[in-house]
Amino acid sequence: MSAPAPITAQLTPSSDKKPVEATVEDFQVTDIPGVMTKMGWKESARIMQRWLDGAPFVMSSSEKLGRLAVDKIAQEKLFDDLNFDWLTTASPHTGEVIKELIGKVTNPSQYNELIGRQKGLTQLAPGLLQFMTCMRSLGVLDEANQDLVKGTYDYSALSARALESVTQYNFRPIGTSTSEKKNNPLDDVYGTLGGFVVKFAVTKFSTTPKTKKMAATLHIEEIGCYIRDTYEFLNEGGDDQLLGYWNHDGVVKPSVYAYFTAPKTYEVDGKVYFKVTNDSYNQYRQKYGKGGDLFVYSTVKKVPVSIHHRFTADDFSEFSQRSVKPKVAP
Repeated sequence: MSAPAPITAQLTPSSDKKPVEATVEDFQVTDIPGVMTKMGWKESARIMQRWLDGAPFVMSSSEKLGRLAVDKIAQEKLFDDLNFDWLTTASPHTGEVIKELIGKVTNPSQYNELIGRQKGLTQLAPGLLQFMTCMRSLGVLDEANQDLVKGTYDYSALSARALESVTQYNFRPIGTSTSEKKNNPLDDVYGTLGGFVVKFAVTKFSTTPKTKKMAATLHIEEIGCYIRDTYEFLNEGGDDQLLGYWNHDGVVKPSVYAYFTAPKTYEVDGKVYFKVTNDSYNQYRQKYGKGGDLFVYSTVKKVPVSIHHRFTADDFSEFSQRSVKPKVAP
């Protein structure tokens, strides 16, 4: 397999038919949504077209990592109607990963790895510790008296963005490790999200205060699962990230050698594919004043569960020692 000599491409915005030299001839980044549609990548095409048509916005590294209050995100920077169940229908590969993850979420054992206890030197696992912090913020956890306030709480109507700051307690990255990236199939989920994070929030729960005979009890009845991701073209590692080799017929993954050498073009079965990288989109934005990075949230998938936790005095003491203390206004 040999790659043809490097040639230049034309990047043309949706509203401008005059091409500008950028990366590869006869193929433009604005052609990619159409190619995705032809391949059946509905959501990939939708989010990319949204980015291409958007007002210029470059997300910061801090914003990408979630260090931004969700209520401060303007609607034009949000892509928040992605259906969570689409993960399984659009990708059998991702569907199996999600199925396994949901099994862990619904595990009723007190050692549930996502919102349970952990065996070892410390008793409260991070997810349970975080949800106790949520309960404290909601006025449900009485830290001073080492108790829970009696009540029934329903947050099932909240959006993913709203749950972020109310009852979100844990998360799991999917498709972000080196091995996952190597094995990820080229499908609509990969084209839309690449690697992403699934987050978990408690959407329904009840609490019972302690008595002389019974410890304070938390009963979790429903958990919400949703995606939090970003759609941007940041080159944080210093290298221009390769996004695949494209032509008007589709996309291919390069060989390991080609992935590291990143030739301008790549030939498969007599067809030439053109290199597309993060900078292909950054150049488009610089040339045309279009291209808006997006914060991505899915709908919330509600999962019925029956998880009980009884909190002892030792649990409350451990929580007080390990939890992040709430800020006190000056």
